[in-house]
Amino acid sequence: MLAFDHFTVAVNDLDASVRNWEARFGMTVQAEQAHNPVGNFDFARLGYGDQTLVHLLHPSSSESPVHRLMESRGVPGNEHGEGLYLMVFKTLDTAAMATKIEADGGRVTRNPRGTNVWVHPTASNFVMLELQQPSA
Repeated sequence: MLAFDHFTVAVNDLDASVRNWEARFGMTVQAEQAHNPVGNFDFARLGYGDQTLVHLLHPSSSESPVHRLMESRGVPGNEHGEGLYLMVFKTLDTAAMATKIEADGGRVTRNPRGTNVWVHPTASNFVMLELQQPSA
C-alpha cells in the first residue's frame, strides 16, 4: 500500500517560486535550500508546520536531467517547461512494491545505498514516482 508523502515541482526560478508558494498558499520554507549532486539540482522544501508538502527544484546546469526534461516540455505559455516532476509515496516495504511493479511489466530503479526506489514514468502514466520506507 502507498501513502502520499510530497510532490516535487521543477521551476525556472527557485527564489521567485518559493516566494510564490509562500504568498499564494501560505506555506513556509522548512529548511535551508540545498543541492542534490546526483540529480544536479537545487531545491527548497515547503509546507505547513512540520509537514513538507512540496519540494521546488531548479536544475543547476544544462547537464541536469531536470533541465533536459524542462527543455523538452516547454510550450507557449510555459516556455520554461515548469511543472510536476515527481510524486513521493511511503510504503512499508519498497523491495516488495518494486517486485510487484516489475512483475506487472513496470520499470524501477533501486537506490544501491538505501531503500528508496524510483518508478519509471512509463509505469505510472508518465509521472515519475519515488517510493520510500518510513523512518524508524
